[in-house]
Amino acid sequence: MPTVTVLAATTRTQGTRDTDFITCSPPELVDITAACAHPPADQSTCWHCRAFTGLDTRRATTTAEVVELDMSVDDYVTVHLTSLLRAGLPDTPKVRQWAREAALEMLRIAAVFPVGAVVDRDGDVIEQRAA
Repeated sequence: MPTVTVLAATTRTQGTRDTDFITCSPPELVDITAACAHPPADQSTCWHCRAFTGLDTRRATTTAEVVELDMSVDDYVTVHLTSLLRAGLPDTPKVRQWAREAALEMLRIAAVFPVGAVVDRDGDVIEQRAA
């Protein structure tokens, strides 16, 4: 079976920052779905700017771990589509395109880091946390 390297919610390193939180269910897969209009100087305190969103629960976390899963890229795209449909979006070609684009972007992000790394987000910047 093919494998993909993706981001999954984790409690590892939670509490490193005073503003850490996790309301989704580890190890659910995550996406970046919240856009933030805050200026970069304010992003470190805005939860929208720091959160990953769980694809199952649609709830947030500030930490994600890079993991390998036995699934194809198409299966991963389907997970994203299912999440969007569960959130109430219609099953249209545009929504399917959004799911594919989101999945491919998350695969690109996860590939930057080693498996097992814990990452967090500050606006558009995703960084590895110290072990």
